[in-house]
Amino acid sequence: MNQKERQLLREEIGDAKPDLCLRSKARIDTGRWWRRSPLWLCVVSGQLIMLSVGRRRYSARLPISSCGESHYNHAMGEFVIVPGEELKFRQFPLSPREALELLRHLKILEVTNSSES
Repeated sequence: MNQKERQLLREEIGDAKPDLCLRSKARIDTGRWWRRSPLWLCVVSGQLIMLSVGRRRYSARLPISSCGESHYNHAMGEFVIVPGEELKFRQFPLSPREALELLRHLKILEVTNSSES
């Protein structure tokens, strides 16, 4: 994250430490002249926070408890937040490894390590 992105995250979460921050491949219009800004997904104390910074700022919050049906669309290579009707953006291009990590942090995918005897 660059300095402006870290500052926006700090304003959103205060002194809390994020459990996970992923830079999605999605880029949105935040008022930059020549290019779009990357969209970040952060998991912080029971909240999923999406943010991006340029001349304008974008941030949105969603409780993890309401992300129960979120999934990874393998065909499109996107993490999809369901339900996400109130969100401006709800599809985020991520690698399968990043999506798996995000699903684990959202407690949607419970992976147990059991050793067989």
